[in-house]
Amino acid sequence: MSSMWRSLSVIAITGSLAFAGGDSDVIDYVKKRLGRNPNVKINSIKVEEKLPIAGIKGWSAYVMGLDINLTRGKKMRRINFEDILFVSKNLITSELYDRKAGRDVRSMIQPKLPADIYDASHLLYGNADAKHKIIIFSDPLCPFCRMSVPGILKAAKEHPNDIAIYYYHLPLQALHPASMTLVRVMELAQKEGRKDIVEKMYQIEIDPQLKDEKKILEIVAKKTGYKVTPEQIHQHWIDKRLGLDRITARKLLVTGTPTVFADGKKDVTREKYKKFITKK
Repeated sequence: MSSMWRSLSVIAITGSLAFAGGDSDVIDYVKKRLGRNPNVKINSIKVEEKLPIAGIKGWSAYVMGLDINLTRGKKMRRINFEDILFVSKNLITSELYDRKAGRDVRSMIQPKLPADIYDASHLLYGNADAKHKIIIFSDPLCPFCRMSVPGILKAAKEHPNDIAIYYYHLPLQALHPASMTLVRVMELAQKEGRKDIVEKMYQIEIDPQLKDEKKILEIVAKKTGYKVTPEQIHQHWIDKRLGLDRITARKLLVTGTPTVFADGKKDVTREKYKKFITKK
């Protein structure tokens, strides 16, 4: 569940069930529940998509788009985000667990991929016309990313006709503050043709909690030989790129890393790429 939705649902939604009748009932349900939070002002709520849930009859996943003003103390900010509600003929809930599959149904839901998801600027390794396309949302300091992402990158680099990797940044700043500086370095390095630096960020030894940007850049320079300045990694185009990556992640309800899509489908195993390699 997204951190934003979780913070709002402490008072409003999580764990609750309500009766449903149609789209308008679902929207009214969210309005009433969020309306209980005095810090929330609703600008708009809409149903972005209705998706069937494979293997679970009688339920649909509603991808909700919300535009709200959230006040905390004296500060107010406008927030746009998406999340999921599960709806049957008579019930609405924000959480649904498949006992047979042994997992949260939320992890099984996938909104439609944006038309521009295979954008050339996100192509890291492999050929654009490769047989298979893989999308990765990752944080270089996420331990799970460090276990799986390097192998996927290596496969695409060695088999460019079989696999193309489209890489999106999703630094988890609350968990790894240092990752935001690293992904800025990665963006600059990729633009300069230094894809090797992107890979090295997955091996670099650094305290994930480090927030001193100067020290982080010194470590990067020492460990990789790639020297950059704060001014270089804070260019407007880098801010824009990272912002667009966050928006893409939000639209696809990606909140954790690594999240992998193989040929347009979410790959929870993160290992489907192995089947894409042509055997010689």
